[in-house]
Amino acid sequence: MMNALKEKIFSTIKFKLWKYFVAFGATILIILWLLQTVFLNSFYEVMKQREIVKIGNTLKNEFKSEDFEYTLYNYAIKKGVSITVVNKEGRIIYPVTFWEFLLRPDRIDFEDGELNKSFERVKSGKAYEVSVIKYPRIDSRVIEYIGNLGDKYKDSYYIFISSVLEPVDATTGVLKKILVLVSILSLFVGAILSYFFSKRFSKPLTDMSNTAKALENGNTQVFFKKGSYTEINNLAEALNRATYELKKTNNMRRDLIANVSHDLKTPLTVIKSYGEMIRDISGDNKDMRQEHIGTIIEEADKLTDLVNDLLDLSKLESGMAKLRISENNLGDLAENVVARFKLQQEQAGYEFKIEKSGDLNICCDQNKISQVIYNLISNAINYSKDEKKILVKISQRENEVEFHVIDKGIGIDEDQLKSIWDRFYRVGDNHQRSSVGTGLGLYIVKSILDLHGFDYGVKSQKDKGSDFYFVARK
Repeated sequence: MMNALKEKIFSTIKFKLWKYFVAFGATILIILWLLQTVFLNSFYEVMKQREIVKIGNTLKNEFKSEDFEYTLYNYAIKKGVSITVVNKEGRIIYPVTFWEFLLRPDRIDFEDGELNKSFERVKSGKAYEVSVIKYPRIDSRVIEYIGNLGDKYKDSYYIFISSVLEPVDATTGVLKKILVLVSILSLFVGAILSYFFSKRFSKPLTDMSNTAKALENGNTQVFFKKGSYTEINNLAEALNRATYELKKTNNMRRDLIANVSHDLKTPLTVIKSYGEMIRDISGDNKDMRQEHIGTIIEEADKLTDLVNDLLDLSKLESGMAKLRISENNLGDLAENVVARFKLQQEQAGYEFKIEKSGDLNICCDQNKISQVIYNLISNAINYSKDEKKILVKISQRENEVEFHVIDKGIGIDEDQLKSIWDRFYRVGDNHQRSSVGTGLGLYIVKSILDLHGFDYGVKSQKDKGSDFYFVARK
C-alpha cells in the first residue's frame, strides 16, 4: 500500500517537474562552485595574461609616437604593471628620469634563466612571449611579457611588462563562505518556486487527466479546458473532437441497436404470423396460401436488403472497401441499373425516363457507383406518391458530369435536409411501411461518394418532390 502510494506520488508530472527544476538549480550552483573555487586561479591567470598581451600590442603600435613615454607611464599606473623598454643588449631605455638614471642598474637583470631564454627567442624574430615565473625573493608569481617593438634610431627595441599575480586564496575562502550561504538559500527558495512552477505547468495536464477519467467512466458530457500553452490547447481541441465523435458514436450505436432490432423484429413477426396462418387457415386454400407466401417472401426480401446494407455499411466504415477505379460511361451504368427496376415498372406502374447529353465517361469504381445509382432510384421509388414518374438526368459540364435523380414524391422539409444522410434516418412517417427502405441507403450513397471525392447534395420542396444529385470528375 505504501509502495503504491509512493509510486503514485513520485511518478506524477508535478513531482517530476519539481525534481527537474531543483536538479537544474543544483547544477547551476555546482557549476558556480567549480568556477569560483576550483577554477578561479586558472581563470584569473588566463585573464591576466590576455590583459598583458593586449597592453603589449597597444604599446607596440604607439612605439614611434611622440608621446610614447607618457603612454608607458599611463598604462603602468592604470594597470598596475611594470613596463620597461630595452635595446638588444638589454640596456634599459625607458622609462628614464634623472633619479632613475642615478639609482637603477644599467641593464635589466635576468633573475630567472627562463626569462633570458624568452628574451633570446624574441630577439631571434618571435613577436612576443608570455610566461609565468616564480620569484622566491618576493615569494610571488609574476607574469612576464617580452615583445618586439621594432627598430628606431638604427637600433632594435624590446618591451618588458611584468605583473604580479596576487594570491586569491583569501578571496577563495571568502567566496566559499558566501557560496555556502547562497547555495542553501538558493536551494530552499528554488525548491519552493519549483513546487509552484511545477504545479502551475502541470495543472492543465492534471485537469485533462481527471476529465479523461470521467470520460473513461462513460461521461461523454465532459469538456477539456484549454490552458496557456499552444500544445495544451491543441491537445484539448483534439480531445474535445474525440469526445464529440465518441458521443456521436455512442448515440449511433444505440440508434443502430434500436433500429436494427425493430427492422429485424417486424419482418420476423410478420413471417411467423403468416406461417401460422398458412398452417392453421389457408393450407388448403390455394389463393389465400399464395397471398400469405407472397407476404412471407416480401418480408424475407426486406431482411435480405437490411443484411446486405449492414454488410456494405460495415465495409465502408471499417475502411475495407477499396476503390477499383476504371473509365466508365455514367449513362450506360444508369441504363443498366434502371433495367433492374423492371418489376416495379411493370407491376407498380413506375415510369423511368433517362436524359443524356455530352461525353459521360468518368473515372470511378463501377460497382460502387452502380450501387449509388440504385440506392438513389430506390429512394425515389420509396418516397414517390401517386405520380410515379422518375427522371434520371445525366449531362456533361466542362470537365465534370452531373447525375440527377428527380421524383415528384413527398419531398423533404428544409430542416431535415442535413439529416437525410445519417444512418437509419427516414423522412416523415405518413407512408406505408411496405414502401420504406432500411434507412441506410442514403448513408451508403454518402460514404461511397465521399470515398470517390465527388460533390453531392439534394434539392427538395415539401409535397413537390426531390432532386438528388452528384457531380463526378471526368
